[in-house]
Amino acid sequence: MPFDDTSFLKKSVDVLSFFNEEQLRRITPDIERASYKSGQTILLRGQISNGFYIVKKGKVAASYKGKAGNVQVELKPGDFFGELSLIEDATNDASIKATEDDTEVMTIPSESFRKLLEMQPLLKQTLFQKVNERRKAIQ
Repeated sequence: MPFDDTSFLKKSVDVLSFFNEEQLRRITPDIERASYKSGQTILLRGQISNGFYIVKKGKVAASYKGKAGNVQVELKPGDFFGELSLIEDATNDASIKATEDDTEVMTIPSESFRKLLEMQPLLKQTLFQKVNERRKAIQ
């Protein structure tokens, strides 16, 4: 399973693509996995997340509060969420729910995620760019 996770992270998660496989292998044993049914809540808006979440299989919906009301964004395999709590010490800005049965989500615990930030400081900058892109898209 860890080799499969390393390969998935390298090939499918754009913000992690600049890590080499050896760097990713250092944190893959720490990854937690969970499966969700359609409609099941993964994270609530306002909650502090304890990890970096990545959709491995299935789909999830991220519901944000925009200026015009609630905005829903679909996340598919390779997409991620929960980064805001890790890079800004802020609460989650979206509620996340599975939209398909057997949706699989990988979680890199916060301590392991900090190791990634130490290995590659460019990751934090890239995540800030992604957060800003999402914020613009939901306005």
